[in-house]
Parts: sequence; C-alpha cells; structure tokens
Amino acid sequence: MKKTNIIITFTITALILSCSPVVKTQQQPQEDKNKVSFKAREYYLKGLYLQAEERFSEALIQFHKAQIFDTESATIHNSLAENYLKLNEYEPSLYHLNRAEKLAPDNIETQRLLAEVYFRQRKDYQAIDAYKKILALDPYDESARNFLFFLYDKTKEPLKKAELYKDLLNLYGKDTSIFRQLIELYIKQKEWEKALVYLNESLKIDSTNAKNHYLKGSIFESLKEIDSAVVSFKKAVELEPDENYLNRLTIIYRSAREYQEIINLFSPILEKNPDNLQARFEVAEAHYFLKQLDQSKAILNPLLKKENISWNLYHLLGRIELEEKNYDEAINNFNKVVDLNKENRFGWLFLGFAYSDKGDLATAEETFSSAVTVLPKDASLWEWYGITLQRQKKFSEAIKPFKETLVLDPLNLNALSSLPVVLEELDLFVQSDSIYEVGISRLPDNALLLNNYAYSLSERDIRLEKALEMAQKAIEKEPDSPAYLDTIGWIYYKLNKYSEAEIFILRSLELRPKSAVVLDHMGDVYFKLGDINKARDYWKKSIEIQPDNQTVLDKIANN
Repeated sequence: MKKTNIIITFTITALILSCSPVVKTQQQPQEDKNKVSFKAREYYLKGLYLQAEERFSEALIQFHKAQIFDTESATIHNSLAENYLKLNEYEPSLYHLNRAEKLAPDNIETQRLLAEVYFRQRKDYQAIDAYKKILALDPYDESARNFLFFLYDKTKEPLKKAELYKDLLNLYGKDTSIFRQLIELYIKQKEWEKALVYLNESLKIDSTNAKNHYLKGSIFESLKEIDSAVVSFKKAVELEPDENYLNRLTIIYRSAREYQEIINLFSPILEKNPDNLQARFEVAEAHYFLKQLDQSKAILNPLLKKENISWNLYHLLGRIELEEKNYDEAINNFNKVVDLNKENRFGWLFLGFAYSDKGDLATAEETFSSAVTVLPKDASLWEWYGITLQRQKKFSEAIKPFKETLVLDPLNLNALSSLPVVLEELDLFVQSDSIYEVGISRLPDNALLLNNYAYSLSERDIRLEKALEMAQKAIEKEPDSPAYLDTIGWIYYKLNKYSEAEIFILRSLELRPKSAVVLDHMGDVYFKLGDINKARDYWKKSIEIQPDNQTVLDKIANN
C-alpha cells in the first residue's frame, strides 16, 4: 500500500491541474478564485490518498467536499464515479459520469469508466458506444478494441468485427495474421468475394502458404467456379501434399469422372513412396473406373503379400472381378471383406450383388438376410433384400423388407416403387394405391411413381382421368421414355381416344421396337380403329417375342 502512495505522488500534479477549469467570469476577484481552487485541490488530494488505500467510502466524502468548491470539474466527477464503481454503486457512478461527459466530451477517462459501468451492467450496446468513443480518441487503445471484439461476438455482429480488423490494417499496415482473421470471418459469413480479397492480399505477402491456396480453392468451390478451385487446390498440393488437399482435389475429379487426372495426381506420389496406401488405392480405383482392369489389379497385387491387409483391397479386387464376370473370385474377395469386419455394409452389399449377378438368387437372398441381422438399421441392405425376394416372386416375403426400408429411409425410391407392385401381385390393391399415394406425396415430381401408378389404374379401368393427369406429368419429365409413352397411349385407349393412343404407342415402338406388351397394345389400338390387318400384324410381332401369351394368341385366332 505504501508503494502505491509513492507512485500517486508522482502523478498527482497532473490530476490536480485538471481539477478546476478556467473560470470565465471577470467579476470574481482573483484572490477568491485562488482560494476556491486551493480548497478543491486540498479535498481532492485527500480523496486520492484514501482511494489509494482502498477506503472508497471515505474517499467519496473528500471528493464531494472538493465538488463544493469546484462544481464544474470533470475530473472530480470521474473520481466520484470511480469510487462509486468500486463500491458497485452503478447508478450514482453513472450520474457523475454523465455530468463529466457534458463538461468534457473528449475526456477519455470518462469514456473508460462509462464503458466499465455499462459492461458490468451487461448493457452491451451502451458499452459498445463507449468503447468506440475511446478508440476515436485513442485508436491505439488495444484494451478498448479487445472489449469491442468480445462484445461484437456476444451481440453477433461479425461484420463490425471485420471493421475493427480493417482499422488495425490502417494503423499497423498489411499483416498476414490480421488478414487471416478477416478471411475466416468472411468465410463464416459466406461472404466469399470479400474473403477472396484478403486471401489474395495475404498471398501477395507469402505466395508459398499452402493453406491459403487451399482456402482459396474452397471459396471458388463454394462459388461453383470449379476450374479456378482446381487451380488453387493443385497449387496447395504442389506446395504441401497434405492429405486434406489431396482428398479435396480427388473428390472434384471423381465427381467430374476425370479419372486420368486422379492418376496424374497420385502417380508421382506413388513413385516416390511405393508404400503410400492412399496413392496406390486412388490410382488403382481410377484405372478401374476407366475400365483398365489389368492395370488396376497390377497396382493392387503387391499389397496381397503384406500383413494386416485392409478390407479396401479385397473390396476393390472384388469389384474388378465382378466387372470381369469372374463371380467366384468376386465372391471370395467380398467374403474376405465381411470376415475382416462383420459390420462392413459394402462387403455385404457387393457379396449379395455378386451372387445375384451370378444368377444364384437363393444365396443372394441368404446373404441379405444375414446382412440385415448384423446391420438392422441399414436401409440399403433391407432394400436389396426386398428386391431379391421380388425377383424370385416371393411377394409376401418381400413386403417386410420394403416396409423396413421405408421406416429407415422414407424417400427410398426402390421401396416406394416396388412395394406397390408386390402388393398388386397379391391383389392387395387398396394397400398398393395407398403406398403410391404416400410415395407421390413425398416425391411429387418423380416420373417413375407417377407413371407406375397411372398404369396400375389404367389396367384396372378406374380413375382414368387422374391416371391421364399423372401420365402427362411423367411425360413432361421424361418425354422420350418408351414405357411412359406406352402408358399414356394405353390410358387414351381406355378413354376411347384411339387416334391419340396411336400417336403415343407408335412413338414408344420407335424407341423400343421389341416390347411384346407395347406391340400387343398397338394391335388393340388398330383393332379399335377398324384396321384388322394392322392389328393382326402387331399381335403376331408380339407373339414372336412372347410365344406363350395365350391372350394374344386368342386375339389372332378370333380375328
């Protein structure tokens, strides 16, 4: 405490000098003025010593006495406010600060005290105003600036934070650390163009900063300027082959199916380090997508000699064998994936696909049945379990897998389109229609659902106007679909509009001339139009493709 008192004695003169402003009246004798000033200084000095001793209540008494002899001193008001603040008496503190501000608007100490009072009271916007005034008076006051940063975060005003950082640039010049703050702030606000401005400024200072090139690529990607993004990502990789930079560039190339670019990207890395597994897998997979299967296998085979082989190796080898229709080899690889990790969904899916493509639907069914036992929350496994049962005409058994799929994935198109078909096969038309209605409510513009529901209604000769409306919507979405053209043509047939039916069904046959069903429909249309010879010609073409269709055989025999 004694040391504090000594320090105060060195600064007291400056404080006392500001205690009493110049008196503007000339009527008062000079000696009276000096007498009043002396008394104010005397009490003010006592107050300062008591304040230094942390005897704030006693200090207040002395400052109030000083104010009796000098009512126009901003400094005395500030000292009164400061001591009230020490006692957590905010209202009297604010009273004196407001008086001080009127007397000396540019007194920075008044603004500091105002800011502290408002900050303690959590009056954020008033505190902000006070800190801004401090910076206006002293732009280098870092404490005020830091409080403003904090308050702008609290009040969620990031763009005002940006202005503070810009002020720092004006004060201290270009600085990469300040640029970094502005870049990150504008990225969070998705102000991409502004972020680019400061990224470019930062890169002018240090063009070798790989992270900044990566950030620049990310911004270009957000702006959908993919070519520019690629340039920046490539520069980042060139400076620092970081895994994140490589992955981002790889995703772009993969999305664009530019597989040769992936090979070009990772081949130099693989040449430098043959043990780099990521590079080896990326190059091998790119060759696979380019149908260069031998090259892909050649790159992967050295890994088979290593210990602790990753499931990715067997998975990719299995896909290669499946592509080459080497089903047994593919099955062997996918079984290894599952053996390494029973919960690997890709292993189960491709194992099921391999059996299915081989024509062994029974084993494919067993595979998917086992898979959903291990991974009961995987919608894709339930979906393909249902499809496999449907392909075997096990319609009753297929209902549960499709329903489970929709519980896990309500927008699953395969389930929404296949479940109604399964229910129709069981003559459960009310349930089938209900699923179609649900599907279209979830995916109102899906051409497949619209077409299938429309065709189902037309086959039952019910709600044909609604069926036509849905078929028209499906054709708008996919005007060159042979199946959809046949559907709308068949609905026109059911509505006795045979000329319209002829137009659409002929167009369907132009696109798919070998459809037995469509050829049969065309024969029916011409029969209704009275052209028996053309009708018989189309029925005969239908029988050539589907010889055992008794309904068509009867038409030929009876007409």
